[in-house]
Amino acid sequence: MTGNSFSRNERLKNNALIKKVFDKGAPFRARLITVFLLKRDYASGVNRAAFVVRKSLYNKKLVLRNRFRRILRQAYVKTKGLLPAGHDIVILGSNLKKDTKSSEIQKELAYVFKKRVKK
Repeated sequence: MTGNSFSRNERLKNNALIKKVFDKGAPFRARLITVFLLKRDYASGVNRAAFVVRKSLYNKKLVLRNRFRRILRQAYVKTKGLLPAGHDIVILGSNLKKDTKSSEIQKELAYVFKKRVKK
């Protein structure tokens, strides 16, 4: 799907699949985030994405973790058209601060997706 939506079939929710992406996926590091990409074996029309913010980074502050997940999701929705379909993606917010903007993460995601397309 294109546009500014993140539909149910674009979500990577199965814990086993998320672990598979962490284990077998290629990590791409940026200043604020780390993106794990895994090309799926079977053809599919969409990319599936999961957003992870570690509990240990924010000392059990659920409000901050949820805010960062929303920011990661919004940045992904705006840049998802840059990556060809058929990938499982896990976006890990590793160095996010309270004043981090969605536009900063959007630039980093665009950089990572363009880097992946070149390979």
